[in-house]
Amino acid sequence: MDKESLVIDDYGIFIGKKSERVVLKKNKKVFKEVPFFKLKEILISSSGVSLSSDVIKECAKAGVQIDFLTYTGQHLAQISSSAMTGTVKTRREQLLAYSDKRGVELAIAFAKGKIDNQIILLKYLSKYRKSKDRELYKLIHDGIDRIEKIKLELDNIKGGCIDEVRELILSSEGRAAREYWKLVKQILPEEIEFKGRKTQGATDLVNSLLNYGYGILYSRVSSAILRAGLDLYGGFLHADRPGKPSLALDLIEEFRQTVVDKTVIGLLNQGVKFRVENGRIDESGRKKLASKVLSRLESKERYDGKKYRLEVILQRQARNVASYVKNAKKYIPFVSGW
Repeated sequence: MDKESLVIDDYGIFIGKKSERVVLKKNKKVFKEVPFFKLKEILISSSGVSLSSDVIKECAKAGVQIDFLTYTGQHLAQISSSAMTGTVKTRREQLLAYSDKRGVELAIAFAKGKIDNQIILLKYLSKYRKSKDRELYKLIHDGIDRIEKIKLELDNIKGGCIDEVRELILSSEGRAAREYWKLVKQILPEEIEFKGRKTQGATDLVNSLLNYGYGILYSRVSSAILRAGLDLYGGFLHADRPGKPSLALDLIEEFRQTVVDKTVIGLLNQGVKFRVENGRIDESGRKKLASKVLSRLESKERYDGKKYRLEVILQRQARNVASYVKNAKKYIPFVSGW
């Protein structure tokens, strides 16, 4: 049974409960009702939204996570069932893994997964240009060769704990990313200005779309991590910092390209128009992008010999992290097909 993601991106919405349904109202008039058993998640990205305690209680019982995003896609907060964090043994092993080789191997795997998916997406985007634009095709594949060489550096990184080698891993990951975004710039339509990847404070069209898309993806990643019994803040590739969900930032790396980058680049290359002012995508644009990203999460990819929805693969990858820290079974990052 397909479940629905509720994306609340309009000012003045009230989220309430009536019987076994979540009810959305504006100006005291009901405009949408969804049964709780059909509800997958609630994403709130607008100000002026209110919700009742009854909705929070029912969502907690049903395992429905409520996430709050800024209009730029920054994740602010989440409400989830306390039962989702009840697996103590997994979290103990996760924290212990930080100080031994398990942390090193996980960090390298996350970085490799990210780079592999960057390469896969570039190959996918280049295949339509082989006959139409040979110059761009060659430019992309020359860049892929450079990224492949950078990736090989990760095979030579050894260390007893992540603190010893994190900078080396991040150096390779960062240089590969710079090559990737240079090529993305060439692939986007000429009229779209894109000076490179920027997270905090981005106001341009491309980065605004990417950041909003990543915010939606982050909500799914954090939910998967909690359901796997892991701690959002106990990461490996990303360093510890108060309030920084390092593990969520680690795991999201191998899904950014397949879920968000491919969606955003595809929409822009198709000529879909978005209005962005100072980094804020207008309401219709947010709805359009959210719908496409959520649809992409429901699309299927080959994984472990079969085809699964990306949202299922994401959950399985989170559980694979949990299995690895408990049993030392090798963690293999997800790599998309093309």
